[in-house]
Amino acid sequence: MAASVPIETAVGSSSERQEFILNVDGSILYDHKGRPVTVGRYLGTKPLRAEVSTRKGPGGIKLSYMGGDIITKTLNEAFGYDGWSLEVKNTTREESTKDEQGRHHVAYIATVRITHHRSGVFREDCGAGDAIDRCLASATGNALKGAVTDAMKRAARHFGEKLGNSLYHDGFNANNAPSTLKDALDTLDIDRAKSRFGFEKDAQKVDLSSGAVQPVASIPTNQLASTNTTQPGLANQEQTKPTNPVTYNSSKPHVQATPRTQYVGNVVMEHSKMLNTATTNIA
Repeated sequence: MAASVPIETAVGSSSERQEFILNVDGSILYDHKGRPVTVGRYLGTKPLRAEVSTRKGPGGIKLSYMGGDIITKTLNEAFGYDGWSLEVKNTTREESTKDEQGRHHVAYIATVRITHHRSGVFREDCGAGDAIDRCLASATGNALKGAVTDAMKRAARHFGEKLGNSLYHDGFNANNAPSTLKDALDTLDIDRAKSRFGFEKDAQKVDLSSGAVQPVASIPTNQLASTNTTQPGLANQEQTKPTNPVTYNSSKPHVQATPRTQYVGNVVMEHSKMLNTATTNIA
C-alpha cells in the first residue's frame, strides 16, 4: 500500500471529496467484498498482530506497544509521504546529572504536532524520554529522540485506532490483534454495527409485595387494567356527604378479603380491602 488519493464525486448540487488508500502501483485498494478502502475506514481498524510489540512492565506483566517506525509507516500509507508533517513545538530538559560511576542521566519532555496537509487538521501531544550513558552527548541525544518519538506516537493515536488508540482499550493486546487486514476490516464492520443497531431490553414488571422482577411477557394481556378510573358522567359532579349520619357497630369482627392483584402498566400492585359489617341507624 502507498499513499491515499482524493476523489471527487458529485452528490446532488454539491461535491464530496473522499480519500482512498492506494496500492504500491497507484491503484485503489479494494477489500475482500469489492469495496474501496477509505482512509477513515482504514484508520478505524485495529493494528495487525505484526505491528504490535510487547515488553515487560512493572511486576513482570507484558505491555503492548507500537514502535515509532510502525507509526511512521502507517501515516505514510494513510496520508502519503507528502501528505503529513511532524513539527516539534517544544522540548524541555528535566534532568541532567552525573552519578558516582561517571554516567550521565538525562531526561527530556517534548511536545509535537502532526498535521494532515489536505484538511489542515492537526493533533498535538507530549512525551518523555530518558537515557543513561558515559558520554553526555549520547545521553542527551537518546533522551531527546525518545521524547520526540513518544510524543509523536501519542499525537498520532488521535487520528484513529490503527495508529495506536486501540492499545488504550481494555482487553486489546498483541495476542488478540487481527492477523490480516481482511480480519481487521471485518471486525470494524461488526463493531460499528453493534454500536449503531442494538437490541431493545426486555420490559420488566416489579412485584411490590415480593420485590421480584419478571418479564412483562408473563403478564396476561387480559389482566392489564386501564389507569383511567374516571366513571362516565361523574367527571364534573362534586361528591356530597350523606345527609343521614352513619354509625358502625364495632362489636362484630372485621372480615379481611383475599388480596387482589391489579396490573397497572408495567407495575403490579397488591392491595386488600377491609370489609366491615356495619349497622346503619337512620335518624
